[in-house]
Amino acid sequence: MSGKIHLFSDASNHSTARYFERAVSASIGDESLVCWDQIPSMGDLQADDVLFFVDPPPDWPLGLENAPCLTVMYLVDVHQDIDTRLRMSHFFDMVFVAQKDYVAKFHELGHKNTYWLPLACDPGIHNLSSESRPFDVGFVGKLGVWGSPRYKILTTVLPRYHTNDYNIFYAPSEMAKLYGESKIVFNASINGDLNMRLFEALASGALLVTDRIENGLPELFEEGIHYVGYSTIDEAIKKINYYLANPLERENIALEGQRVALAHHTYLHRWEEIAKLSHGKFGQAPARTYSRKTLADIYSAIFVSLRLPKRIPAVIRQYGLTQNVIHNLVKGWARWLNARVPFTRNALCARVYAAFARWNS
Repeated sequence: MSGKIHLFSDASNHSTARYFERAVSASIGDESLVCWDQIPSMGDLQADDVLFFVDPPPDWPLGLENAPCLTVMYLVDVHQDIDTRLRMSHFFDMVFVAQKDYVAKFHELGHKNTYWLPLACDPGIHNLSSESRPFDVGFVGKLGVWGSPRYKILTTVLPRYHTNDYNIFYAPSEMAKLYGESKIVFNASINGDLNMRLFEALASGALLVTDRIENGLPELFEEGIHYVGYSTIDEAIKKINYYLANPLERENIALEGQRVALAHHTYLHRWEEIAKLSHGKFGQAPARTYSRKTLADIYSAIFVSLRLPKRIPAVIRQYGLTQNVIHNLVKGWARWLNARVPFTRNALCARVYAAFARWNS
């Protein structure tokens, strides 16, 4: 990678892209990094550059199939919306997926250059161990949809212990400080995802107590050596109680987990893996050979998923009008309206659940 790295992603300070931004800067220097939090311009890309998209997108550029340089994507939330991520992947020469269980979906699509690359930690932010650790159990994140397994786990386990206020938002630095002040960090996955919290907790030197998932977790860390696992709420409570009562065992596992996380699972490690595997892969994005009709269908479907129906007219101007584009235009505006004035059963239920969760918190 001899040119510039054009990093395209959401602009929020707590997104995965911000960690990659720090890693890329540490690897190649700030002068070789260009950050896009809006639609990147294909005209600003040179042949030796790399367009690096990190999930989630703020918008979606047209003309990606004609990008003059290597295109690389890193997908995080495939466990939440696999269909949208599959559509996006058509436009990239290389695809890296944070959730191992979903890599096969991209291979089935015909995208052979898809690899598992887990999330990671940032030592400059997450390695903030504190000697006092006043919180017995720490947790930062959303409780989940009311009535979901995750919501039940978190709202049953967390209130039993001296913990932080988990109903408020924490910036990354605040979250890291809190984990560094916690004896145990509790984790409950969403659809079995190998999430950021897992790596952040390990880096903090707290004992990670997490639900047992597959998704590559056993290949990265060993239960009982680097972290503590649970399968039920009762087991989670039993494990937390045990390790709070046995500080030496707790600290030994926490320190070993921290050592492995910092030695092998940082975002710099992840970026170095991307750079190594991406060499010589320019021109292999499936969409580079698609017809205008196929491109119109895929782009319009992406804008439906992103709740951006206002972008579909640009698709029509550039690629033409198809039956699927018309369908997506109607569907997109219907979804946009439903998000603001709920009229479907699911949207109404979501509003009720959200209101109940706020009242119950």
